[in-house]
Amino acid sequence: MSSNGVVTNGTSAVATKLNESEAANIPVTEIFADFVANAHTDSLDLEMREKLKEVIVDYIGVTAAAGYSVDSTPPIYKAVLALGGAEGSSTAITKGQKFTPQYAGFLNATFGHSMDFDDTYSPGTLHAGVTAISAALTQAELMGSTSTSDRFLLAVAVGYEVTCRLGRELGYEAYSQGMHNTATAGIFGSVAAISVLKRLTSRTIEMAFGFAGSKASGSMQYLENGSHNKRLHAGFAVHDAFLCVALAEAGALGATRIVEGKFGFLNAYSPNPNKDLKRLTEGLGTHWEWLVSALKPYPACRMTHGFIEMAGDLAQKHSKEVKGIICALSPSNFSVVGHRTPNKLHPENIVDAQFSAYFQTANAWIYGSNTGNAAYNKLDDPRIHALCERITCVKDSSIKGFGSTIEIEYADGSKEKQDMPFPLGEAEHPYTRDRVDQKFFSLATPVYGKDDATRIRDMVNSIEKHTIAELLDLLGREASAF
Repeated sequence: MSSNGVVTNGTSAVATKLNESEAANIPVTEIFADFVANAHTDSLDLEMREKLKEVIVDYIGVTAAAGYSVDSTPPIYKAVLALGGAEGSSTAITKGQKFTPQYAGFLNATFGHSMDFDDTYSPGTLHAGVTAISAALTQAELMGSTSTSDRFLLAVAVGYEVTCRLGRELGYEAYSQGMHNTATAGIFGSVAAISVLKRLTSRTIEMAFGFAGSKASGSMQYLENGSHNKRLHAGFAVHDAFLCVALAEAGALGATRIVEGKFGFLNAYSPNPNKDLKRLTEGLGTHWEWLVSALKPYPACRMTHGFIEMAGDLAQKHSKEVKGIICALSPSNFSVVGHRTPNKLHPENIVDAQFSAYFQTANAWIYGSNTGNAAYNKLDDPRIHALCERITCVKDSSIKGFGSTIEIEYADGSKEKQDMPFPLGEAEHPYTRDRVDQKFFSLATPVYGKDDATRIRDMVNSIEKHTIAELLDLLGREASAF
């Protein structure tokens, strides 16, 4: 988001359209529809199963905690009730009653995205699991005994894959147009997950994708005032995916070539000059791109995670007074978390703090990197605000992805610099399974109690022996901190 409105991963670019001949020769939408229609549980090898169980356990912990105690949950829940959403047979996590499928999916995905604690896919700068898992859970519950846990796992994997591959081609550049990849790509992944469980034909899936292209949305304007819009983006995507699939099944005619067409998804939603349709479809069904998705150790924008970890580690090693801190990040990430605007320098609400490199660095330096959601109880902490004034964020075009560097200048004149090319959770800096469980229990135990939290974790770990109905029976039990 530079002065000319377009920033790539360190370089400027003008909006670039896909080559029409290339688009004509690579029918992406049809290829994706075929992939979804022909997906088979044979793809669920041991690596895939273990990864799926990790992300599902993580999703449940994050979603339950948000449904239980996040500030935006009561008004969003109230709105769904006002619209008659609680009149179906589908489960919303922690709500203790049943909903129509589109509203159950909406609530679960909204809760799952509300803490900014859900897993991320770095090449696409998005969260794929919150939409894929929410859509698959709701549809699997609707299928009852006509589907299996393996089919559910497959639906989640396919939903992830579609979202991640589309997000990779959107790139960071989509953010320069104010588009939120989690939502815009997420609706396609949600359609895919639902379609796998329903065993839809390729033609029906293509039509559902066609409608999804008209419903894809998610404005980055939420950054201006810390609004709840971002949390809702994932929910809107899942809600609308159910509508898109229903329309396609009913025989409504959706747009063709919705991904690659002249006015299609990739052209309309991102100026990325490096869109590659061959890369987008290559290895589909054999190479699973989504497996590089990373779990998040901190409930904050992923772009701040390097600063949180480095500041926390360095502060533990030293007790010296800090004169100043320089936080360097890519130009694209700077545009989201680094601008020295009042709402980032001194955030007054949770969303602004989640997207503030200043607040996250200062909090980690003073209170450590593992304060979790309790960090947002310190929005008026004078020590944090004083340190924020001594933090400078700068752009560095040599930094890629979610990488970052931090330089500390101490009051005695000494300096210390640290570089983190990959934040904790990425494959190059892995998040171990014991930490997955630790995070889950920290989130789920206050909601369900230790015994039921353990039952939930164990049920996911052996999901092949259970039904989704059994799992949702535990997850749907009413729990609220309000």
